[in-house]
Amino acid sequence: MSTSNTSKSKGPLRWLVTLGPTHEPIDQVRFIGNRSSGRMGFEIAKAAQETGAHVRILAGPCNLLQLDSCFHVARFQCAADLRKLLTEDWPNFDVLVMAAAVADWRIAGGQIAGKIRRDATPPTLQLEPVVEILGNLQSRNNQFVVGFALEPKDEVLASARRKLLAKKADCIVANSLETLDCEQSDAQIVWGDERVMTRGESTGFAAKSDVAQWIVKAISPAIAQKCRDC
Repeated sequence: MSTSNTSKSKGPLRWLVTLGPTHEPIDQVRFIGNRSSGRMGFEIAKAAQETGAHVRILAGPCNLLQLDSCFHVARFQCAADLRKLLTEDWPNFDVLVMAAAVADWRIAGGQIAGKIRRDATPPTLQLEPVVEILGNLQSRNNQFVVGFALEPKDEVLASARRKLLAKKADCIVANSLETLDCEQSDAQIVWGDERVMTRGESTGFAAKSDVAQWIVKAISPAIAQKCRDC
């Protein structure tokens, strides 16, 4: 995950939070995307800001009240846009929370020009994988990376453990599919040493604002050690 260390004066930790979906264009009016409200990333950003951290948000197509009034926000539409923003911004931050729901596929060869007419012969769309973003991002020894996993409840921990390596993350926030379009979350935190952290004794649902506060508090000691000690 690491390339080299850089020194910096001590000050507020700098958090970069991505949230919302990507929209991979089919034509000028249609797209392939993942369902994501951006709510969990937004709540984590708020919780981090309350600790005194400097927070910047990279937001996909989503409609969250107070987002732009509360944070320094840059917008993206597709995965390529997000990749460009991360490449530019990540070297200047300490913590990356990759809560954005990046689409897995896009149209092979790129967007079809114009608009496909409804009365035309239905097109055959060939898809290609969207290039992995987080796993290919260059990070320093003193930067901390939080990835996310969303899977059926009985598969989410196994998926999170696989993603730890593939995404070169320090930890993975694992959520079940039931959290989609929901004001609540059952998130757990999976670490590379096989630890799984839950809120108290429960793996049940709680308000996303409460879960976000817990996530920030739970990962803060590891962030402090990695970002301050290098």
